[in-house]
Amino acid sequence: MATITLTVSQEKLEKMYLHYSKHIVKIPNHTLFQAKTANCTITAYLSKKVVFQGKSPEVEAKQWGSSAQSTPKTTISHSQLPEQIATMSAVGCDEVGTGDYFGPLVVCCAYVPQDQIKKLQDMGVKDSKALKDSEILHLAKQIEPYIKHQVLILPNQKYNEMIDRGMNANSIKAFLHNQALLKLTASLNPYPEYLIMDEFVNERKYFEYLTQLPKQSPIIKDHLYFIQKGESVHIAVAAASILARASFVKYMSIMSKKLNFELPKGAGDPVDVAGRRLIQQLNTQQFKDLTKWHFANTKKIIK
Repeated sequence: MATITLTVSQEKLEKMYLHYSKHIVKIPNHTLFQAKTANCTITAYLSKKVVFQGKSPEVEAKQWGSSAQSTPKTTISHSQLPEQIATMSAVGCDEVGTGDYFGPLVVCCAYVPQDQIKKLQDMGVKDSKALKDSEILHLAKQIEPYIKHQVLILPNQKYNEMIDRGMNANSIKAFLHNQALLKLTASLNPYPEYLIMDEFVNERKYFEYLTQLPKQSPIIKDHLYFIQKGESVHIAVAAASILARASFVKYMSIMSKKLNFELPKGAGDPVDVAGRRLIQQLNTQQFKDLTKWHFANTKKIIK
């Protein structure tokens, strides 16, 4: 089995997402997508590395460049933040649900003042991907009284409407993050010096998405930093990831009880199996409103 690895720009990564959207089979952790064509499997990582693996990976890879190519990183480096940033007051931003077929998209921005950092560390706050859901729910309950935060939950019915209007997953996330920051910073006095976004798209593209929205809202720009693996830079990002995940888990539990049907997380084979069972109990529109309809799962389930 041959393998070709490319490093691409953020813009090209997004073009690839659109190009392979009909072939996406799942969205593993730390990836934008994994797609399968007749030639090979394509795995696109958030780090902008894309791996083509299969019988004829060169057929797909040659469309996007050579394996030797690389592009300069546009991410703000840690050196542009103070060395002691981990001990300073900051807002952290993160989201969950991007790769979940049934789950909503949830964004959270959380402000951790300097005097609460040690308390959160003692609680065991860290990136939500390193925690079980039961641990996340327990931690979220402990965190909430101590820090100001703003959580926005986008149900899939609204998500599909935004996709139908020409938005994509990243532009939707940019919109939600901006709205959450507007609400949170309005309650903070003084305005925080550091807003740390766990980077899902580069700074230029993020603001491009926001300026292209038909209904223009004020755009938060001041003191906003885009950092990969932001949870390793400041505990505020880890707190945001926990609060977002807790809201996601609670939402999934409520919907499962409402439907009297256990909705699985993610977008893998168990989702397809559950989808085939669930669609027999609902009409197409009801089923669509529960899902991220543009995912490849839809075709497999309907078929």
